Amino acid sequence: MDGIERIEAIERIRNLKARYFRLMDTKQWDHLAEVFTRDMKVLTPDGRIWLCGGEAYAQSLRASLEHAVSCHQGFTAEITVHDAEHAEGVWAMQDAITWDTAHPREGWKAILGRGHYHETYRVENGAWRIATLTLTRISLAIEWPEGATAP
Repeated sequence: MDGIERIEAIERIRNLKARYFRLMDTKQWDHLAEVFTRDMKVLTPDGRIWLCGGEAYAQSLRASLEHAVSCHQGFTAEITVHDAEHAEGVWAMQDAITWDTAHPREGWKAILGRGHYHETYRVENGAWRIATLTLTRISLAIEWPEGATAP
């Protein structure tokens, strides 16, 4: 790849990540899986596979965020393009989420989180897509529903 092709790939990946945040926060569930590879993997910070499949991850996000107001932001992307079909990136991030009642699994009423997305990207069907995703958190402020106690 020449320099221009590398810059174009980086811009396409930046747009991909922006689309991921927008589709998630605006609840465009029918299109969210399009930003992931079919065999996408969500990894825990210690490297274990938490979930497999772009469609499965999109459904997981829907189950978690459908009854919430969310705002996800990505900052200062470090993107390395390895070749015409493979890249990786690290994004500083912040998410602010408030659920109507509580998060369906964790029980939170609201969170304000900060950390980093660690991702790999791959071209699939002619477009860059997220192939692996790991979220590491530096801080997580949790608000519990009224009357609830933290575990």
